[in-house]
Amino acid sequence: MAEDTSNHGYQRPDRGAQDWHVPLNENFARIDTDVEIKDAAENRSDYEPKEGAKFLATDTRRIFLGDGNQWLEFGSAAGRETVISLGDGNATATVTSDGTIIARPGQLQAAIDAATTGSEFGQRPTQTVRMVSGETYETQETVRVRRGVRLECNGAKVVPSGDFDVFELVRDTQLVDPFVDTRDMGWSSTQIVIGPEDAQKLDTANRAWVKDAYLLADAGSGIGIQFRGGSKPCSMQVATGTLNGFDRAIDFYATGENTSGQGSWSNGNQFWGRIQDFRIGISMRSEGAAVSGNTVRVQAQTNGNVSEWLWKMDRDPREQRNDNRYVMNGNTVFAHPWDVSGYQNNNEYYSDSDRDPPIWLIGRGKRYGNSLIDLSGVRGNQYLVNNSDNPLRNGIFTAHGGFVVGTSQFEMNPAYQQNDSRVWHHESRNS
Repeated sequence: MAEDTSNHGYQRPDRGAQDWHVPLNENFARIDTDVEIKDAAENRSDYEPKEGAKFLATDTRRIFLGDGNQWLEFGSAAGRETVISLGDGNATATVTSDGTIIARPGQLQAAIDAATTGSEFGQRPTQTVRMVSGETYETQETVRVRRGVRLECNGAKVVPSGDFDVFELVRDTQLVDPFVDTRDMGWSSTQIVIGPEDAQKLDTANRAWVKDAYLLADAGSGIGIQFRGGSKPCSMQVATGTLNGFDRAIDFYATGENTSGQGSWSNGNQFWGRIQDFRIGISMRSEGAAVSGNTVRVQAQTNGNVSEWLWKMDRDPREQRNDNRYVMNGNTVFAHPWDVSGYQNNNEYYSDSDRDPPIWLIGRGKRYGNSLIDLSGVRGNQYLVNNSDNPLRNGIFTAHGGFVVGTSQFEMNPAYQQNDSRVWHHESRNS
């Protein structure tokens, strides 16, 4: 006679036993309760909370037990818990075995504040804060990522409750997989600011790093990612991601006039990714300090209702330009500009006689050594409105064509006729 299993007492009918299916079906009914359910915490309502059933949240490691009516939180498989201050009270946040703090909706800034190490020159952040996958975080004010913190957004969505900057990054911070959505709310601020106004100098040794951002905004509304030189420089910082919408998708902005070694400049920063539905794809502007040496590599898709420029370098706003301090030089953009006809409706330099509208504007002021490498291989300097005070040291280059150094036997012309004569767009100041 077959014996029941030792741990759970599941029945094992003998071979050929009459009605053998009855005990097997009873076994399956019990297994449906006995076997631990593993899924994200937010999905536990998809499962019946049978009495004695166990649910393990795969994102937060929280444990729930069913009582026949609901899932009751029992504890955590992640280890210890800590208490973080939330203004006028306290709340409990789970801390995993590796020290990661799990920030639930409503706890995000408090968890970041509890995690900060105050580090200044670390090779990497020393404390991780992780958001709950699939949750929506409605923020009431700007989320400031503190020094020494790595914030993993982990598939959570962030929606601001008002028109304010969403994230600010200071030195020695990481923002991983941020998903921000500001559509359909009349929003006009900046989603991610690298180097807020009161930040200390950002450079290679104490970087702020945005990894694989997914930012959504209304077409032509607000700013996606801004590299801001303000009270101190923003230098050698890195961001990657997909930016959909925005008035200015990527913004390199020197907000002050301090041109000293610890001044207001924005330089040497990098962005790689995809942008679409923007008014200005890549924006460079300044109130006085340099914007220089920044590099961008993008796939750029226009929106015929709002798109105006792929790359716009604003004019020097000062009335007197008798110094060399307000400079935009050495900036390089690698871009595949899709559907450039989408700039027609909004580009003031376009006329019906043009083959296509221009894609790059260089404003008045000291501008030199700036290059746009067109990965589509079809744009030349005719698509550059060059109003610079230093026109000859800027240009659009096609990525196709070339020759083998040292021989004239192997040579290929670019897809678009090479522009050796520096003939800018016909309405340029320097045409």
